[in-house]
Amino acid sequence: MNEHTTSLPLAHNGDDQGPDSSITIANIRKMVELFYTRTREDDLLGPIFNTRVADWDAHYEKMTRFWSSAVLRAGTYSGRPIEAHQFDEPGLLTPVHFQRWVRVFSETAKEVFAADDAGVFIELGGRMATSISARLGVRGVARLLDGAARA
Repeated sequence: MNEHTTSLPLAHNGDDQGPDSSITIANIRKMVELFYTRTREDDLLGPIFNTRVADWDAHYEKMTRFWSSAVLRAGTYSGRPIEAHQFDEPGLLTPVHFQRWVRVFSETAKEVFAADDAGVFIELGGRMATSISARLGVRGVARLLDGAARA
């Protein structure tokens, strides 16, 4: 597959992976499955994901390809992340949704990866939340996330 061109900056060059790196495709898959298990059970995020994802195994596979491409530059993902987050219900997504997503994602990354490696995912996840929310017209996410980082 061809790597999808995105305006989101890549967080990591897979060429500089050291032998001690915890960033592997197996660990990315582990993070994806754990993260989405948690979001499905979350009172705020669960209703959104559970009504929009029909095939969780396919979603896990797609998200594993996405994160492998974003972090390892694996070139295994092609898709349109912005369009995937657009819904017909105006106002469905709020800054709080993005804040919760980042919190759950960050906690999960810290459990799966070594500290420095988790930081790669956390930084990219935060930038993605800010970029996607801005493109969708959800205002205030960057300020909310910035404030949460300082707390």
